[in-house]
Amino acid sequence: MTSPDRVLQTIRALLAKAESTSYPEEAAALTAKAQELIAAHAIDLALIEEKTGRGAVATRIIFIPAPYPKEKYMLLGGVAQANGCRAILGLDDEQFQHMVSSGELFSRNGNYATVVGYDSDLDSVELIFTSLLVQAVNIMLSHGAQVDARGRNRTKSFRRSFLNGFAWTVSSRLEEARRTATESASTEEGSGSVLPVLASRQASVDEAIVEKFSKLSRLKTSVSNYDGIAAGNHAGNRADLGNTRVGASPTALR
Repeated sequence: MTSPDRVLQTIRALLAKAESTSYPEEAAALTAKAQELIAAHAIDLALIEEKTGRGAVATRIIFIPAPYPKEKYMLLGGVAQANGCRAILGLDDEQFQHMVSSGELFSRNGNYATVVGYDSDLDSVELIFTSLLVQAVNIMLSHGAQVDARGRNRTKSFRRSFLNGFAWTVSSRLEEARRTATESASTEEGSGSVLPVLASRQASVDEAIVEKFSKLSRLKTSVSNYDGIAAGNHAGNRADLGNTRVGASPTALR
């Protein structure tokens, strides 16, 4: 198997090209290839970590820049879930106190999310989310200012709805890719060796969340601009990820 470091280098190179191209179809192809590489190694790494006992649940803090951090978090939550992790909008008590005392919490305009999962999966989440966010924002901004039939400015509602639509569509496609990857791996390796490992890892992630966060609630979003939703859905479909293997306080669980 190709070393994880080399795989990550290749993935980073593909995503960098996807972020820099002005052609949506090229960006989609490059992103799909990156996701294919991630998916092809994810289950293999899970099986190796299970056999060697090297895998462990960890947490990673990801900053979500303003504007529209809640809508951008929806994308992070979808990417995390599709890669065997969970994202929480906010910090646990220990992280919160540390960042308050260091002054870091209020030094940036945006919000923080905590992603819980195995290290190898966290790497995948951070890579894919960062690239998809760049692509989403670039496409969103390309639509320019938006006004309704009466000439009223609708730019903010359009952009919020766009990001929601993009996140929903990409999350749906990622979930389908994850199901396909699991089915493929089960056929190749035998469900007796694959499914219990994946189920055990997911259970460990869920247990870690319960230990770290005592109060969680579902994040609610609303849609007020259906042109933005349609544009975001279209952009999310263009960011096709393929059909291959694969805040301050805690406020939301995705």
